[in-house]
Amino acid sequence: MRKAIARLDAEQKAQLLYLADLADLGTAMFTSALVVCTLKAVVDLFVAG
Repeated sequence: MRKAIARLDAEQKAQLLYLADLADLGTAMFTSALVVCTLKAVVDLFVAG
């Protein structure tokens, strides 16, 4: 992996870092949405019961 990254020029490395940041953002959004849905399900369970 390090050899492949070493072959990239500066613009390609910047694009790779940008994609990594987008992946981190996507993971954070998915996780927060999962937490919200779980909390809503628990609240609905108690309200219905």
